[in-house]
Amino acid sequence: MNRLKDAIDLFHEVSFMATEVFHKGTSHDIFQHISPQQVELLKFLSLSSPASPGHLAIVQQVHKSAISNRLKKLYEKGFVKWIDSERDKRTKLVEITAEGERMLQQAEEAIYDKFCTLFENISSEDVEAFIRIFTDVKEQLKKGEKET
Repeated sequence: MNRLKDAIDLFHEVSFMATEVFHKGTSHDIFQHISPQQVELLKFLSLSSPASPGHLAIVQQVHKSAISNRLKKLYEKGFVKWIDSERDKRTKLVEITAEGERMLQQAEEAIYDKFCTLFENISSEDVEAFIRIFTDVKEQLKKGEKET
């Protein structure tokens, strides 16, 4: 169990470092139009759209007012749209638009270019191991999510 704790701690450390590298190294022109936090929000919506602002605040670990500001800016740029919840008509959900998907794709290409340069010396076997391990972790997290 101690090695599992080491793995979790390492995951957090790598995640924080990658976020720092991403935020410091976002000099690409695309980031004149969208912030890294907005890109992260679009990425989540691309994977799990539609979502409530409250859920997005939990995922991004920020206050609801921060999500509201991000969503307002994304809405004004045409990257997200508001829809009615099917379960509760009083609730509004947010969904990524086709234009938001295009912006996300451009931002991800810039991000991937940055990280591919950093990781060019990692062997293809290690990349495959990384994918296998993170796929397993993702499946375990999905199981845990269903239990809560």
